[in-house]
Formats: sequence, structure tokens, C-alpha cells
Amino acid sequence: MELSADLRLDRSFIETNPVDKVGPKPAIKIGIVGCGSRGLTVLERLCALAGEGERRVEIIVFDPHRPGPGLHSVEQPEYLMLNTVASQISMFPDQAALGGLRGRQGPNFYEWCLRFKSAERVVKPNEFLPRSWLGEYLAWTYDEVIRTLPEQVRVIHHARAVDKVDYTDQGRFELSTGDKKHRVDWLLITVGHAENRPSAAPITQITARLHAYPQPYSLQTISSTDAVGVEGLGLAAMDVVAGLTVGRGGRFVQGPKGLRYLTSGQEPQVFMYSRNGLPYRTRPDITSHRVGAPALIFTLSAVADLRARHPDGLDFEAHVLPLLKAEMLAEYFGMVAALQGDSALSIKSEVATAFYLGEIEAKHHELAELFEVPLLADSVYNPRSMAAPVDNYQGWIEAFIRDDLQESILDLDHSPIKAAVEVWRSCREQLRRVVDNRGLTPTSHTIFFNEYAPLVNRMVAGPQKERHQELLALAEAGVIQWVHSAHVIYNADNGAVSVALGDGHTLVLDACVHAHGSDARKADGHSAIIRQLHAAGIIHSAAENGEDVYVDSHGKAQHRLWITGPIVEGATYYNHYVPSSGSYSRAFVDADRIAKQMLGLSVMA
Repeated sequence: MELSADLRLDRSFIETNPVDKVGPKPAIKIGIVGCGSRGLTVLERLCALAGEGERRVEIIVFDPHRPGPGLHSVEQPEYLMLNTVASQISMFPDQAALGGLRGRQGPNFYEWCLRFKSAERVVKPNEFLPRSWLGEYLAWTYDEVIRTLPEQVRVIHHARAVDKVDYTDQGRFELSTGDKKHRVDWLLITVGHAENRPSAAPITQITARLHAYPQPYSLQTISSTDAVGVEGLGLAAMDVVAGLTVGRGGRFVQGPKGLRYLTSGQEPQVFMYSRNGLPYRTRPDITSHRVGAPALIFTLSAVADLRARHPDGLDFEAHVLPLLKAEMLAEYFGMVAALQGDSALSIKSEVATAFYLGEIEAKHHELAELFEVPLLADSVYNPRSMAAPVDNYQGWIEAFIRDDLQESILDLDHSPIKAAVEVWRSCREQLRRVVDNRGLTPTSHTIFFNEYAPLVNRMVAGPQKERHQELLALAEAGVIQWVHSAHVIYNADNGAVSVALGDGHTLVLDACVHAHGSDARKADGHSAIIRQLHAAGIIHSAAENGEDVYVDSHGKAQHRLWITGPIVEGATYYNHYVPSSGSYSRAFVDADRIAKQMLGLSVMA
């Protein structure tokens, strides 16, 4: 049955009747606050594992919206696209995703689209699809979990936000939703991304300050005669540009000279800029079900050895970065060798041997000379090696985008530079093992999140290549232009934001759209419930300034409380993604451990 039409009605504020196949008074009561993709992974594991025992379980889901979609609203416009291909997303963990444990059978996102969306358009496994479709898939997954509940499990959805959490003398949690109170034995909080809390602005503010989301409502006050600044060059900025162009009736057409943009007349003039002015690299084309080779140098065992030798914390740049760089060199020259008819494995082994002998720089230059290729650019691993030029910034950024697009079109199996930067993604679990549970010294922790985490995002978490192709077409059509941050002027007295144009004139912007991802590590961006838990002393922070929510035995946190997702970024690393099956998935493994602890099942170390 087609579900998308029903989902778009989004009856999210209607309370769900309890689902109970046995009866009242379950032995274990579990509360889940927030049920987007991360809350859904834990709910799925709880329901799957509870069926293996005999104890009754009651799970109360607190979410003012329909459980499942979370950030991926089914109501958002279809021009807002995912930056992960369809076949790499799944809410059903298989054995590979769970590290060899038994999972649950079910369709991945691509398979679900074939079943429910093929009547609307042809769907390909390596395609970037609308986020609203993912919202529908997540809602469908929730319904499927509920449909297949074990006999002893009861699930109740309260379509209300939790205002307050108290820790009782009996070691339980009491949750308040308005005038109602609910007591649970175990509590999971997964409230997603940090809140956009508007800062105080002058009453006489000249330039309107807007947020990128939710679209299209966030941009509806912008008119076609406005000059608009878009603060950011990443994924949120791509969404804003899409909303101000194709979202207003413009369209892209493929012509003999490449992609062209046909204006609708409703587009404002757009100026794009960011603090450092550095563009993102785009996602390369990949073959279906591609499985990369395991790391040779920056391995999980190498990380474990580092942490054992440095129990007081690692210095990321001194201890970890050399392994990462060597791994990148192995991938870079391994692909160069393969493209030139040599053995990739043999060359990668040479790089690994040189690293262990302390001769990696000599090997770097030797192989570049042997294969007659450039050295691997410092900019792929050193966040301080590249600076955006002030002069001719527009020409520089267009040239960067064109060069990077050529590498993305070559695809991940034919571009040595893309193979090298992919190490940031393929070794993400190693990075987590480095950072998690205070793995870095305090100084190095700050450097990593302020400099290296943004570098990783620019290297491997950028937009689809199609978005940058569209940016070039928009620039040629005169709809957008890039401005160096040195030419953006802020007036604190009246709230005006101006851009200095190349002809010597200064233009005051009518609106600025904040298109940066919210920093979940910052205490002032935490959700109301997280701030309340901090104030009550129920949870702690990894940093002295109150940043980095920390729930773990090392932080002396409550034994029966778990917090997952982007809100714990900083205490752990890289929490903002939808999981996938087919290979080890930290999101699923964490969900499995949480569920087992809540249900009193054995948890492997």
C-alpha cells in the first residue's frame, strides 16, 4: 500500500493509543525522549531484544511529532536532497552492522523507494533522493516496528514535549509533560541537533536575520528585489540557494555548453560568503555497494595501542595525524599505481613499510617522481595550509569548484585525490576511538573540534556534485556571486550587513540567512531539556565551560540515563548521521548496547 499520501497529512499531534499485546503493568518501564532516526534505532533494538526474554516491557515515546522522521520532515520541499546515496541508508541492522550480532530483516532506503516510489520516478541505488522521502521511510519503519511487536512489549506514544526530568529517591526518572507525570526505570534522550536560539538584535535592525530552516517558511519574507547574504558554503547554504532559485520556479536545463539556469524572475540577488571562505569538496560518484579496502596503517589496533601508551590523553597532531597522513598517501599512490597499470597493493605496502621505518616523507617524494604526479596536497589533512585569497576571490572559488567537480566525476575508483580524502570517512570509527571518552588532551580536544572536525566536513561531508554544478550555472546567470568575508561589513549599531563590491560601491543587504550547522557542543545551543538536566545536576559536561554534554561512568552520570545523537558531539565524535547496514555501524552497535543494558541482558565489552 502507498503510504506517502497519508504521511503528508502529518497527523503528528494526535496521541497514539497504547499498543499492548499482553496487558498492563510491565516489569520494565523505558522512556524515549525524541524519536527521530537515532531514537528509532534504540526503539527497534529494544523491541527486537525484548522478544528474547520473558519480562514485560513498556516503552513510552515522547515526541510532539510523528515518531520516525525527526529532522527529515515529510513536509519539506522535494528540492531539499540527501547527501548520502539511497543504497547507503538503512534502519534495519544486519549482522554486519551489529558487528556479527543478529539483526532484523527489512528494506534499506533504496529498496523501500523501489517499492513505494517507483511509480513517481525511476530510482537508482547511487542517487541522492529527497529528504522528505527519507522522512516517509523513517515513519514507515516506526510503523513496521510497532506492527511486529513481541507479545510482552507495549509501546505508547505521547505527542507532547517533555518539560522537566527529575531523579527520584527510588532511582527512577519522573518526566513532566504539562500537567502529566510519567515515571520510568530507564531514560533515553535523543533530541537531535542543537536549537537555533535567536540572539538579541537591535530594534532598528536594517538587515533581517533569518535561519535556513524550516523551508520554505524560513525564506518567505525575501522578495525578488532583495539583496540577500547567505552565510555559509556547506550543505545548509546549498539548501538556502535551492530554496531561493528552484524553490521559486527557476529551473536548470542541460544545453550544448553545459548546465544553464533559466530564471523565473522571483529570485533575489544572492551573495555567498563564509568565515574562512573555503569551499567544500563535493561527494564523488561511487559504484553500487562499493566496499573499500581495510586500513593498513590507521587501524583500530593502532588506535588502541596509542591510547594504551598515552593514558592521560592523545595529542591529535603529534600522535594521530601522522598515521592518517600515511594512510592517505597509501590510498593516493595505490590508486595512481592502479591507474598506470601497477600493483596498488604493492605500492600501498611500500608506503606502510616506509611509515614504520620513519621514511614516509622520502617515500612520498620518491613515488611522486616515479609516477610523475603531484605530491599529495597538504590541504587534505592540514586545516591551516589553505587560505582563501581576498583578491579575485570569485575567480578563485569558481576554479576550485571546477577542478573538484572533475575529480568527483572521475568517481571514487578513479580519482587519487578523492581516494586520499576518503580516508577521513572510511576511518571514521578510528577517529571516534581516538576522541571518545576523553581520548584527547583538553588542548588537543579543542584543536580537533575547532579545526580538524570542520576540515573533515569540508573534505568528505560536502554537497552532491550536482549542487556545485548548479552554483556555477547560477553564477553565470548572475543570480549568485561569492564574496570574501573581508568584504562583508557588520554594523553593530543598526544591525546592517553590507558587502563591498568590486566596483568600489557598498551594498546594504536586505536579509542575511544563517546557513551554518548549529554547534551541538555549545552550551547555549542545547535544548531546553538538556539545559534543565544540567541545572539539576543530573548530567555533566566534558568541558569546564559547560559545553559537550557528557553521560558516561567517567563523568559520574546517572547509571540509568543515556543521551545519544548530535547533542553529545564533543564527548563523542560524529553523531549526526542516519545509519546504514552492510558494514559496521556505530549507531546500531550503540543502540544494541543501550537496549541490552535497559533490558538486563548481557553486554559484551
